[in-house]
Amino acid sequence: MPCPFEAKLEHFLIQNRAKTLAFVTYRVKDEEHALDLLQDAMIGFVKVAKSYDEEAWLNLLYKILKRRITDFQRKQSGRSRLRQILSFSQLKSADDNELNDDDLHTDGHNTASNPVESHYSVGGLVDDFEKALQSLPDRQQEAYLLRQWQGMSVKETAEIMGCSEGSVKTHLSRAVQSLKANLEEWIDDK
Repeated sequence: MPCPFEAKLEHFLIQNRAKTLAFVTYRVKDEEHALDLLQDAMIGFVKVAKSYDEEAWLNLLYKILKRRITDFQRKQSGRSRLRQILSFSQLKSADDNELNDDDLHTDGHNTASNPVESHYSVGGLVDDFEKALQSLPDRQQEAYLLRQWQGMSVKETAEIMGCSEGSVKTHLSRAVQSLKANLEEWIDDK
């Protein structure tokens, strides 16, 4: 039988697993990597949780997650740049004079034959929103995800982001303005 502390810790982790997994998955765009990062963050959290009051656990978990996500994104960014360099040099050496459509990288996004139909479909709207959200600077994206998707308070979000409550409000306001402007622009273009 687990001791009361271990039982509380286990309950906390189970209770917050789905929300934190959704947050990490959105940030890294890959559920398998998200699961690995979440597991790593939870292990790190368990190691230090005893030093913190139970009321601070959620903020602590998100701070650890944020560090893991940042480290992962830095590694991915470096790998992506390396792949682009290698890919470009392979294309160039394969045929210095000609490139055809098959040689070019595509993002795999299929567009509907009717742009109006694509825009007004649920999938099209979700795609447009995700593009708009990803176009935000990291701090605005983080504030939006923590406040709007995770339902955290301004105070909790400020603690996780390591900034003042006023900064959280500013980042969130700018995020909402940018999302609205981008979505309106994309609607007008379609």
